[in-house]
Amino acid sequence: MPQPKIHLVRHAQGFHNLGFEFHSLLDPKLTPLGQSQCAELQSTHFPPSVSKSISLVTASPLSRTLHTAYLVFGPALKNGKCQPKILAIPDAQETSDFPCDTGSDVEVLHGIVRDQNWPADLSLVKEGWNVKTLQNRYSPAGDAIKRRARDARVLLREKARELHAAGDDAVEIVLVAHGAYMHYISNDWEDAAKFTSTGWENCEFRTYNFEADFLNDNADVDAFFVETTESRKRRGKNHPMISHERQVSLCDEMMQAWEDQGCQNPAKLNVLPSEAATQQQKKLEQEKHLDPEGQDPAPQGLSLERTNTEIEVMA
Repeated sequence: MPQPKIHLVRHAQGFHNLGFEFHSLLDPKLTPLGQSQCAELQSTHFPPSVSKSISLVTASPLSRTLHTAYLVFGPALKNGKCQPKILAIPDAQETSDFPCDTGSDVEVLHGIVRDQNWPADLSLVKEGWNVKTLQNRYSPAGDAIKRRARDARVLLREKARELHAAGDDAVEIVLVAHGAYMHYISNDWEDAAKFTSTGWENCEFRTYNFEADFLNDNADVDAFFVETTESRKRRGKNHPMISHERQVSLCDEMMQAWEDQGCQNPAKLNVLPSEAATQQQKKLEQEKHLDPEGQDPAPQGLSLERTNTEIEVMA
């Protein structure tokens, strides 16, 4: 039996991709060019003759990813094989806590989906999915992103198993997500700084299999992907994916490269809640010591939360 195919697709151009000055937009929409990119991706790589084999379409719950999924894979949702709705996966949201990478509140998101007539399954999107503090599940810290990327892979593997158990012998799943996040879910950091905080172009897609037997939990608890030879050749790579061991150091290199680009470095946000509390207490003690007369102290530096939200991102 063939291994399931997983197509990872970066969203088309959003208004936040036009420049740093647009990063204050909350949950930005696709530009007209972005919508044209979707039409081109569908006609070039996923026409009805190809998309008829797709079993499930999933996406990050942000507007630009849901819209991209709908524009590119709308025909697939009606192919008779595919699940009829786009499954929104909160764990697939973008990495940073900047407004442009933060999704809409649940009630607002339901309204957007209803108004746009997008066939989306929002059952996994719960209150708090768009809260991105350092200590919660959707934190912009690197370790938290790695955990939810791993959980997203495991979820996709579970969906592949369900489809297989229902009689689908050629499972094919799509996930539409974000530029920086793609490096975490694929665990592929090669060329990750080719563009600003990503190596993926808008509307680029790559195809993967599960690295180990997807029916065997013990084979790979992390449900790692491996990019297909055809996919790698399509983007000019004639060598296999780099080993997991090498990816660890390459990830560190790319994090520094992102920081050098003026973007958020998730690896430097890996602060445990207890450590964050200790740092905050030290800051308060410093301010008290420097202000014996009870006057407002001079600024001693930004808080952790403010620092996180004021670093530029482009993914």
